Amino acid sequence: MSNTSLERRLRRRSVHRSRSTAVSIALVVLVLVAAWIGLEAVLAAMGTAPLLVAPQDAVNAALRPDAAGTTIAVASAVVLLVLGVWLIVLALKPGRQHRRSVPNDRAVVVVDDHIVASTAVSAASLAAGISPDQVDAWSKGRRIGVRIVPTSGFPVDEHVVKAAIEDRLKSLDSGLAHRVSVDIASKGVLA
Repeated sequence: MSNTSLERRLRRRSVHRSRSTAVSIALVVLVLVAAWIGLEAVLAAMGTAPLLVAPQDAVNAALRPDAAGTTIAVASAVVLLVLGVWLIVLALKPGRQHRRSVPNDRAVVVVDDHIVASTAVSAASLAAGISPDQVDAWSKGRRIGVRIVPTSGFPVDEHVVKAAIEDRLKSLDSGLAHRVSVDIASKGVLA
């Protein structure tokens, strides 16, 4: 597998989510607050009525709080704290997409989890001898779950289905088959 810096960067950008939306929202909020403060300052300098609160009234209320002012200050502090924690979590948490990188010598190959789940559905339906409509699968991280609704009167061997799914995924790439769980419904459907 080639491991140039360009390929590593492409792989990372394909698998991880961009944080530009969160940054854009934070900047828009910051610009709106700054514009509001500037507008209030200009209105106060012109001697006209404030839009929401005059800057001097806001400073006076902050320096000499009464019961209502304290409640507003506490509520504002809680909102700002929650917003700050949310932005810190967005900044530090890796934004994972539902994709995984597959080693390849010629190119960067990224496989979506829906493709992995669809492959599991195909393998399970062939191993169980049922229609793909009777199989549901999901893939998240290193786990793959498959739910089978068998045809009434025809039992499905869970171990055979699980082995077929693992073999199919290993034939595509050894890193795809991690933990496969198969759940067979107790009630079947009529064929």
